[in-house]
Amino acid sequence: MNKEILRLPLYTLIAGFILGIINLITIRILIRGTNEWTLEMGKTVFYIELILSIIAFVFIGILLRQKYNRTDFFKSATLLVIYSAVVFILEQIMQYWGFYSMINSYLYLPVSIFTVITSLVARISNLEHIKWLHVIPSIFAPYLFLLFSKNPSENTAK
Repeated sequence: MNKEILRLPLYTLIAGFILGIINLITIRILIRGTNEWTLEMGKTVFYIELILSIIAFVFIGILLRQKYNRTDFFKSATLLVIYSAVVFILEQIMQYWGFYSMINSYLYLPVSIFTVITSLVARISNLEHIKWLHVIPSIFAPYLFLLFSKNPSENTAK
């Protein structure tokens, strides 16, 4: 296996960890001085997470554009898609059996820059509950990194 294709999952893992820390800091700042969570606080956290996820996505894409060609992006994104699907299925099984744990949150770290898409789709669809169909775009979102891949003519110019 080409170790080079593991860069994208590694970078998204690091970004997920950083986003998690920023999310915790944001929540602590918002709840300071109050005892209850409001809808406005939830919206604020969502928009901050959305903006930071977009920034992380673009930063990672630009960073890897120098090293990856279209095939590398596709292979790395496929690893993330498979990982995301497995974690989602595991989460659903654990919820079905009634023992959902915090471990699932940690398992989502490598793909957490994409999980905000689930919330975005749910907000756009105006449904009160996140249905499992809302998750499909976030599972396949790593393929968006193909937008940063070089054109085949750029690869042959080297």
